[in-house]
Amino acid sequence: MRLDSIAINSLKRRKSKMLFMILGMILATATVVILYSITTAMNRELAETFDEIGANIIVMPKSDGMSLSYGGVSIPAAGSKEVMLTNDDIIKINTIPNRDNIAYVAPKVLGLTRYQGKKITVVGVDFPYELKLKKWWQFWGEKPVAVTDLLLGSRVAAMFNKQPGDVINIGGTEFQVAAVLEEQGTEEDGLVFMHLLKAQELLDKENELSFIEVAAYCTTCPIEDIIADIENSLPHARVTALAEVVKARQQVIDRFTNFTYAVSLIVVLIGALVVMMTMMSSVSERTAEIGVYQAMGYRKGNIFEIILTEAMIIGLIGGTLGYVVGIAAAKSLAPAITNMQLTIPWNPLIGVSVVFMAVVVGVLSSAYPAVLAAKLDPVEALRYI
Repeated sequence: MRLDSIAINSLKRRKSKMLFMILGMILATATVVILYSITTAMNRELAETFDEIGANIIVMPKSDGMSLSYGGVSIPAAGSKEVMLTNDDIIKINTIPNRDNIAYVAPKVLGLTRYQGKKITVVGVDFPYELKLKKWWQFWGEKPVAVTDLLLGSRVAAMFNKQPGDVINIGGTEFQVAAVLEEQGTEEDGLVFMHLLKAQELLDKENELSFIEVAAYCTTCPIEDIIADIENSLPHARVTALAEVVKARQQVIDRFTNFTYAVSLIVVLIGALVVMMTMMSSVSERTAEIGVYQAMGYRKGNIFEIILTEAMIIGLIGGTLGYVVGIAAAKSLAPAITNMQLTIPWNPLIGVSVVFMAVVVGVLSSAYPAVLAAKLDPVEALRYI
C-alpha cells in the first residue's frame, strides 16, 4: 500500500483528531491573514492619505541669504550662480537610484515684481505636477494650461479685484487669470502662480530655480536613502525632509507592522503546539498500529514519512480554508476595526504563501512526534495489540 494512502486512511479513521488539528490550523492561518490584510490595507490607505499632504522633501540651494518663505520653508532670495539650482537638477533628481520611489518633482522659482505700483510675489511652477502635489487646492475657474495663464491667491485677487478670465499686464506681458485659489490661510493666499519658464523669463532668472519639492510618500519609501541620493547628485544643494510628517508616518506604519508580526508569531506558535500535541497523542494511541507496520517490513523512514504526510495534508487543508476564512473575515471586520473604508483584495500569491506556511508549520510541528513513532521498538509496540 502506498504511504500517502496509509496517511489518508489513518486521518479518516481519526476524524475527531483530524478536525481538531485542521481547526487549529484554520484559526492560526486565518488570524495571520486577517492581520496581514488589514494592516496592509491600512498602510496603503495611510500612504494615499499622506500623498494628499504634499511634498516631504525640499531641495534648496546652499545659501545664507534667507528672505522669502513658501510652504513654511525659508527660501534663498538671491545667490551666486554657483549655488543656484537649475532646470538640469530636475533631470538629476529623476535619475537617482531611488527614482522609482519618487511620486512627483515640483520645481519652483520665486521672485518679487511690481503690479499697479505694488510688490507682488511671483511663483513659477510646473502646473501639471504642482496640481498633483497640492491635491487639497480648490479654485474657481479653469486649470492653468496656456503659458500665460495665472493662478492667483485669494488675497491677491481681492487686492486687485481680479476674477477668472481677467487680463493682467505684468512686466510688459499680458497674462490671463485662469483661476483663483480658495482661501488657504497660508502665504499662498498672497502669491501669483505662473508657468515656470514664463516666471524665469519675467524675473530674469532663466534656467534658475529657487527650490524643488519632492513627493516620495509610499509605504516602503526609504526617505533617508532618497535624501542621500539627491545630495550625491546635487552637491550644491541642501536637502531637507519634513521630519515631523515623515516621523509620524514611520511611527504609525511601524506600530501596525510590529503589532502584526507579534500577534502572528504568537498565533502560529499556538497552532504549531496544537498540531504537535495532537500528533504526539495520536502516536501514543497508534503504538500497536505502528508495530504492525514495522512487522510488515516498513522501515523507520517509512513510519516517519507517514506521520509527516498526515501533517502535510492537515496543513494543506487548514491553510487553504484559513486563507478563505481570513480574507472573508478581514472584509467584514476591517470597517468596524479601523473605522476606514479599506479594500481587501483576493491575492492568489498571498493565498499560495499562506498555504505553504501552513504546510511548513504542520510538518515542523509533527517532526518530533514522527521521530518518536519511527523509534518505537516493534516488539514493544506489538505488545499493545
